[in-house]
Amino acid sequence: MSLQRRLVDRRLLFFDELGEPTKLTEAEFYAGYERREIEICADQPYLGEVPCIKNVAPDLTCFPSEHSREALRRRKYLEGVMDEDQTMLPKKHILLQKLKSVAQQLGDVCAPSISTVRRWYKKYAGKNVVRLVPKHTQKGRTTAISGELEDLLQDVLNTFYLKLERPPVKVAIGQYHDRIKSINAGRLPSQQLPLPCGMTIRRYIAKLDPYEVDVCRLGKNAAQKKHRAAIEVFWVDRILDRWEIDHTPLDVQLVDEETGLVIGRPFLTVVLDKFSRMIMGYLVHLAAPNTETVLRVIERSIRPKADLLKRFPKVRKEWRAHGLPARIVPDNAAEFHADDLIEGFDELGIEIMYPRSRGPEMKGSVERFFSTQNLGLIHNLPGTTFSNIQQRGDYKSEEHACFTLSRLEANIVKWIVDVYHQTPHRGLNGRTPAQVWAAEESHQLIRLPVDPDALECILARRKSTKVHHYGIEVDGHGYHSAELAELRMRMKPEEKISVRYRDEVGTPTASR
Repeated sequence: MSLQRRLVDRRLLFFDELGEPTKLTEAEFYAGYERREIEICADQPYLGEVPCIKNVAPDLTCFPSEHSREALRRRKYLEGVMDEDQTMLPKKHILLQKLKSVAQQLGDVCAPSISTVRRWYKKYAGKNVVRLVPKHTQKGRTTAISGELEDLLQDVLNTFYLKLERPPVKVAIGQYHDRIKSINAGRLPSQQLPLPCGMTIRRYIAKLDPYEVDVCRLGKNAAQKKHRAAIEVFWVDRILDRWEIDHTPLDVQLVDEETGLVIGRPFLTVVLDKFSRMIMGYLVHLAAPNTETVLRVIERSIRPKADLLKRFPKVRKEWRAHGLPARIVPDNAAEFHADDLIEGFDELGIEIMYPRSRGPEMKGSVERFFSTQNLGLIHNLPGTTFSNIQQRGDYKSEEHACFTLSRLEANIVKWIVDVYHQTPHRGLNGRTPAQVWAAEESHQLIRLPVDPDALECILARRKSTKVHHYGIEVDGHGYHSAELAELRMRMKPEEKISVRYRDEVGTPTASR
C-alpha cells in the first residue's frame, strides 16, 4: 500500500496495488508497525547544509550619511565631465566648462578645481564609489602616547596588567610613571620624556582590542565565551530537523531495590527536538555515559512510545514523539565520536553536527531542559543533593534517600509527558511542546525505519573477529550456532566477520 494523504478526520488514506482504499487511524498504523504487520518503503533523507554568512565588500551604508552624500556628489561630477566612450578626462578648457555646468545642475556655489577632480578620477578608476568617500575620520589629533612612550607602556601593560591575576589599572599606571621618572633621571632636560596623566593612560587602554585583553586577563576559553557572536545561526523550521543530546548527573541519591543501601547518583541522557522542544527519548542509568548509552537512547527516540508508556500506567497524556531526524547535535565527548555511532548514523542517513570545543550554545535547549527538570522535579524528591552546598544546607541526602532506579524513572517519565510537554514555553510563543508537535505532525509525514528489527542491529556495537571451532567470542562471552559453523567452513583461514552486539548479554548479529 502507498500513503496518499491525511484525511480531515486525521486518518491516513492508503491505496493498494489494485487501487482499493484503506483508512487507518494513526494508532492503528503505529500498532501495526510495531507488530511488524506494516512495512515502510526505504527513503533516504535529504542532508541539508548549515547555512553560512559570507563577508561582503563595504558599501555606502557603512559610512556616515553626510560622507555617503559627498561620495555620490563627487561621482556626479566625474560622470558629468566624461562621455560614456571616454576613458580619460577631457582637456583643461573643456573640463572647466563641464565642471561649471555640473555645478549649476547640483546647485553648488563653485565647482571643484581641476586638480581635485583629477584626484577623484584616480580613485574612481575602478568605478567603485566607496573610494570617493571622504576620509574625515582619519583626521584630528594623534595620540599623546606614541614612539618610545608607547613601547614603554606596552612593556608595562604586559608585565603588570595583562595577567590572569587581573591587577587593577592603577598598578600599571604607577609602574609606568616610575619607569618614566627612572629614565628621565639619567637624561638631559631637553631629552626627557613627558609624563602622561592617568586619564590619558586609561584612554589608551580602553582602545586596546577587548578580546585580546580578555584573553590575557580571563583566559582564552572565557574570552571566547564572552565575545561569541551568532554569525552562523542554524535555523530549524520543522520537527525532526535537528535533535540535541546530552547527559547530566541527577541531583538525587538512589537506593538498591533489594538491600536498601545507597548506591549513588544516576545519570540521565536526553534527546530533545529543537523545533518543538519535545523530549524524543531518555535513558536513566547508573554507569557513566558511553557509546552504548547513546545508541540505546537514539533507538528509543526513533521508535513510537506506546509500548514504553505501558510500563507507566500513571502517565495520562500521549507521548507522540517518534521518527528519524535529519541531524543530531551532540557534544565533543568521546562516546559521540565512536566509529560504531558514526557508522550507524550513516546507515540511517543522520547527519552529526559537532560543536566547537567548549561551545555549549549549539545545544542550549537541552541544557535549559536540565535546569527546568531540576527545579520542577529532582530538587523536590527525597534524597536530593541540590545543586551546591549552599542550597543543601543541613539536609542529609543519604539519610532521606528512598528512591530506587525504577521508581525514579517512573517519576521522570510522568513529569516529562504530563508536565513538561503540557507547559507553555516562551520560546514557542506561549504554546506547549505537545501542541507544536501535534500541529506540525498534522501536515508533515514522519519518517520511520524500514524494518524495526533492523534498527536495533544498526544502532549496535560493531567488531571484526575470527570464527573459531567453538564459535565467536565478544567481550568474554562465547556464541556458537550451526550457521556459524557452516560459515567457518566457507571462509579463508585469516578472514574475519563483522559482529554487531549490545552490552547486555543476548544474541549478536554476524555478517561476512
